[in-house]
Amino acid sequence: MRNSFDLTVSVPADEWAYMKRRVVYLEAALLRIVRDGEKMREWFAAAELAGLLLPGLPSSIDGVARKASKEGWMRRKTKAGSRWMHVYHVTALPKRAFDALIARLLDLPDIDETAPLVDVLPPMPRPQQIEADTNMAPPWVLPLMRIMKTETAGNLSEAWQRLPERLPPDVALPSVEEAASILVQFGIAGK
Repeated sequence: MRNSFDLTVSVPADEWAYMKRRVVYLEAALLRIVRDGEKMREWFAAAELAGLLLPGLPSSIDGVARKASKEGWMRRKTKAGSRWMHVYHVTALPKRAFDALIARLLDLPDIDETAPLVDVLPPMPRPQQIEADTNMAPPWVLPLMRIMKTETAGNLSEAWQRLPERLPPDVALPSVEEAASILVQFGIAGK
């Protein structure tokens, strides 16, 4: 029996893309912080972005601000001296500009340069054994819950009878005693 729990959630595509890019940025930021913490930021003014001359971005302050407005970049207002201005989040940058900024943070060669191929790769690390989480339900619990909710109006014994035909092929049906213990542990059934 597997000690995993498959879970599917719905996330809007733009939010998913934002989070993936933010993770890439934060990974690069962590590496940079280890090297030089005071140069790390997530928010940039249009003037700063124009000055970086990133591929895919205009080289003028007004051009960057217009592009940001037109494309709906994530922004916030901040006070610089006595005046207010918008700053833009790095994840809002176009892909090539974002990638070039990451390359600069990591001190990588320019994005258009080619790197030589590596002939020998280091060996893959051995996977570490993960201890079973006592708060993690076995993989048969979710199908059982779905059956109870959608097919048997909460009737546990009827859902238990239907469970074998609904389990994924690689999930073993537990014994009645094991199932009862788990269902009580998670509060699905009474003692």
